[in-house]
Amino acid sequence: MKIRGTCQNCGRDFLTQQVLANGGHCWNCGKPYQPHYTAVFAEAIEQAELAGTSLEAALERLAGMEPAMVLDEDIVLAGLKAHLAAIRTAGEAYAKALEAAPS
Repeated sequence: MKIRGTCQNCGRDFLTQQVLANGGHCWNCGKPYQPHYTAVFAEAIEQAELAGTSLEAALERLAGMEPAMVLDEDIVLAGLKAHLAAIRTAGEAYAKALEAAPS
């Protein structure tokens, strides 16, 4: 699974590998995605991408077994959606603060 995001400083899209290659900074504008926890941010986004890949692989493996069961998608996705919404809210708040800051 590839994680793609958008820098709230310059508006350019990025992939996890670009974050890692630039030490937690935007590949385009050079600003950190999280100025107080740059290394922790880079580690966390890498972990998220690896975990997503593992989840995809496990679900693909389960599907390939043609099991006699159904997984509750709402339970699996609810927590993920909540965390993604919190990330979006924080990013949007940051962008609004940038817009309101004097030039």
